[in-house]
Amino acid sequence: MFVLLVSIACHGQSPVSISASFQKLTKAPTDADSNYVMRYSRSNDIRFMYGGQGTSLAFGSTRNGNEINTSLYNNVNDLIGMGITYKIIDADISYSLPKTTLMEEDRENLEQVRLSLSYTGRQWAVRGFYLDSRGMISADEQGEFTSQPDIELQRIGAQVTYIFNEKKYSYRAANFQNELQKKTAGSFLVRFEPSYRYLQAPTGLVPESRDVATTYGDQAGLQSSKAPGLLALPGYGINVALANGKFFVSPIVLAGPGFAYNSYLAEKGEFNAWNFEWSALMVLNLGYNSSRAYANMRVAYETYYISLNPSYITTTDLKISLTVGYRFNNLEKLIPTF
Repeated sequence: MFVLLVSIACHGQSPVSISASFQKLTKAPTDADSNYVMRYSRSNDIRFMYGGQGTSLAFGSTRNGNEINTSLYNNVNDLIGMGITYKIIDADISYSLPKTTLMEEDRENLEQVRLSLSYTGRQWAVRGFYLDSRGMISADEQGEFTSQPDIELQRIGAQVTYIFNEKKYSYRAANFQNELQKKTAGSFLVRFEPSYRYLQAPTGLVPESRDVATTYGDQAGLQSSKAPGLLALPGYGINVALANGKFFVSPIVLAGPGFAYNSYLAEKGEFNAWNFEWSALMVLNLGYNSSRAYANMRVAYETYYISLNPSYITTTDLKISLTVGYRFNNLEKLIPTF
């Protein structure tokens, strides 16, 4: 009976013809080891994303001790988004859904828009991004007080990532599922991230009774900050391939220091200063990847520390999302020729 079903399903095709048909869905890359990495014949895809995000924003002082609150997410929202990959370009947009949350319901909702445009080559990946978050609240390290929900945080920048083991490790398979990682492989990575950050807090980051110079120095009464800067983040990524790559687990860890030139407005006036920063990113992608469609569950944890001396600002983001995508051929093939 099993043989009969297989015969019917294959329409009389031999195992050789079935294998040849499968090979048409993938092709060997000219710039990588085909024992580890394969390209999909359908090189383009459209994808849809839904998830939830929690963000903490804290304003503290080294005069009270250096602590980073990673457990309190005082800005929460659900996200919906879509993206498209066409040839060498990946474009994505996501935005927050109003009055909805998958996380703690007693926190303020965050209004947020994310845009990104990226090119991922074999050895280099370049991603431009824009992030606009409005209606945020900040808290101290212990979560004893919160600000008004009127803080705005904007970031625009680029992420330039170098892949050391590009012949066997596919960065595209790890992040976009645009390629097939047939065998498990990893690579050291290094990312350079130039960016411009704008922070505005019309009613302050902390209550007026606590916002004093003995605690925050020149940053007491901080209203806004403009800061171009640069981060250097070394790290490592690995693609664990299961069932010849149909199922995957792809963690990436990056962490490193940086600097920024801050121009900020506070109670005592305008100030300019160089400052030290550091950032860390941990991402876990896992799911299913095939020649026609894919599904990816992504968990991303990212933290920033911005030193203003004596004050500092920390942000911590936890994002959990599900993405499903469908592959298609080049659109110009559909244009009739006369």
